[in-house]
Amino acid sequence: MKKLSFVLLIISAFTQGIAVGQSGPAPTVVGQVRNMIRAGQLDEAITLLTAQLKANPANPALRFLLGQAYYKKNDYINAVATLTPLGKPASPEPADYRATIQMLAMSHYLQGHLAESIPYLEQITLWFRDNTQLAYALGVCYIQTRQPDKSRDVFAGLYQLEPKSAAAYMMNARMLLRQQFEETAEAELVKAIQLDPKIPQAHFLLGEIAVYRADLERGVALFQKEIALNPAFDQPYYRLGETYTRQLKWDEALPPLQKAIWLNPFFSGPYIVMGKAYLKKNDLPNAESMLRRAAQMDPNNFSAHHLLAQTLQQAGRAEEAKQEFAFAERLRAANEKQP
Repeated sequence: MKKLSFVLLIISAFTQGIAVGQSGPAPTVVGQVRNMIRAGQLDEAITLLTAQLKANPANPALRFLLGQAYYKKNDYINAVATLTPLGKPASPEPADYRATIQMLAMSHYLQGHLAESIPYLEQITLWFRDNTQLAYALGVCYIQTRQPDKSRDVFAGLYQLEPKSAAAYMMNARMLLRQQFEETAEAELVKAIQLDPKIPQAHFLLGEIAVYRADLERGVALFQKEIALNPAFDQPYYRLGETYTRQLKWDEALPPLQKAIWLNPFFSGPYIVMGKAYLKKNDLPNAESMLRRAAQMDPNNFSAHHLLAQTLQQAGRAEEAKQEFAFAERLRAANEKQP
């Protein structure tokens, strides 16, 4: 679920403003419960509401407030059980119905019940058509439940694209790759190229997928195709050079890496890979220059410091190498501690 953490944050932000119930039984009880919920006295509110519901089991306002108390307590199982009977459409729309749907959407989502959350998210996006965050969340849920046709429609709408266009397939592929659905993304990219053989970045992303699968020759060919179609885009040069290093083709790697730097001198990746290539060629001055530049740009990059340490060691500068190895090890340990 880590890939959904951003979606979680944006839906959570949207639902923080869910209002406390506005209709119900005796105002004194309702007012007391509302104040408890606002004050964070959730256990007390749940106890009082449970007792009240025993006497008034059909009262929707009491049920809504109990569901809200469970929701705010992060007890999503009980929130769903309490609120689900209130989540059925009715005419006229009952008081607090929209807040109920929002809490049901989030409660299912936070439990990982993405399929169950979708109908509620679909309803919310109809009410709040201009809320792009909710639409994005719905699109991601479609991806996670393997409904690429629906996710494509959502993202096409978000980016104002024709749903059946090459651009829409391309956009959906980007989102699928973010969620690590490479196989489905590949199918979307192939369709995008069929619709528009010159669409930018499609060949590059297919190359990324090929390299991920260790099909390096295909990756090289696809990066070269992207460069021919989109010569001002720095990433295929960088990835082409990096792929050559995986094939131990150190001389072939240097020209595309240099071109990537000329196009984007503020990205540390090509400097690191060039430093590695120079190190393998035993060109230690150039290796050190590239790796120091990378470490300056990206001080917490383990690879930059570790390769620099190897370069210094090979140059016979043992004390400097020792310091760099120690620093690189601290970075590695810190990265391993991160969730």
